[in-house]
Amino acid sequence: MINILIMDDSVEKITRIRKVLVDRCFVDAEDIDEAHSVNSGRSKLSSNFYDLLVLDLVLPVADGEEIEPGKSEKFIDELHRISRLKKPIYVIGLSQYEERVEANMSHFEDKLWKLIHYNLKKDDWEQLLQNAVESILSTKEQLSKTIEGKNKYDIGIICALSEEFEQMKVAFDREWKKITIPNISIDFFAAEIRTEVGHTIKVIAARNCMAGMQAASVMASMVFALFDVKTIFMTGICAGIRKDENDDIAYGDLFIAESEYDYGSGKLKRNGTDTVLVPEPKQMACNYDLISKVNTFIEDRHPERRLGSVLENKGYSLIGKNPSIHINPGACGSYVVADGGFAAYLLKSNRKLRGLEMEGYGLYLAAHMLERSALMIKGICDFADSSKGDIYHDLCSYSSAWFLSEFIKYTF
Repeated sequence: MINILIMDDSVEKITRIRKVLVDRCFVDAEDIDEAHSVNSGRSKLSSNFYDLLVLDLVLPVADGEEIEPGKSEKFIDELHRISRLKKPIYVIGLSQYEERVEANMSHFEDKLWKLIHYNLKKDDWEQLLQNAVESILSTKEQLSKTIEGKNKYDIGIICALSEEFEQMKVAFDREWKKITIPNISIDFFAAEIRTEVGHTIKVIAARNCMAGMQAASVMASMVFALFDVKTIFMTGICAGIRKDENDDIAYGDLFIAESEYDYGSGKLKRNGTDTVLVPEPKQMACNYDLISKVNTFIEDRHPERRLGSVLENKGYSLIGKNPSIHINPGACGSYVVADGGFAAYLLKSNRKLRGLEMEGYGLYLAAHMLERSALMIKGICDFADSSKGDIYHDLCSYSSAWFLSEFIKYTF
């Protein structure tokens, strides 16, 4: 698409210029504006941006008035100098008066514009006009691709807390470049990953600095929109849910949410003298393709067999074993849980629950509504009981991000 303004007072000349633009340059007729005087042209350039201005050197000051010599030439300098006029990308002067062309050639060439002698009996000017339009279209297309490529990333990663985000950056072992977006107060960080098959994956990452599914949903929506990513991953920490004392889930294990449900959804009502919540759980499933690819990665590479030694090499030797990986449903809510009996309550709604955290439902909901995909991978740092602490936070944040890094390198 190209927007063009023709400033000329000759109907015949405008008709010929329009014919070249529409028939030879394939410009949509609706994208061509006209101004028949300096004042009307000045008005259009004050309110509209044009890619190309085709300007007659001899124009009346106002519509319907007689031509005043020299007024159009002064407009060239005004257009170049005055900021309230939206300067076109390119200006072509087109005059049938050869002496005016010669007298004003330097005015145009100094500004890298083009001045053409318009001859009623010749059509060589048509090719020059066509060349200029094609050059503008090519430049706009290349610029558009450059801008799109600059702000387009393959994968997004978000974390709820700064401690999770810092461990994610360490685990990926990449040079992260800070990216700022005008009018957005959040810092984003970009890196590239070379995959096993030789692809270069562009990654954009951000952190909320706050927990909660609302914050996760807003951040995910922002990353999807600003950077046109198709998939967002989330790493960090979560609580585990044990079915009983014989359950094999342990500190440091990885939890991958195949689905998330909002356990705080329901209806408050009176029950005698008490106010109780009647649950109406809302469940949001993970993208099936991502879960399938994770399963393939685990079956082919068995990352859990390597993770123990990776953690030990990083100084995280607190668990003394290779972590297990649990791909199960998760429960999500808006508050921190430190009550051992709460897990039993949640298991009544779904006996397969293994993870309890505060962001997954919001992440999956945003991906679902925007027709994108998302996957939450977190390390189990506690079991939502009275012994809650932060001893495993760094370990779990690192291990979940390490798993994601290996998965990306294998899968994409």
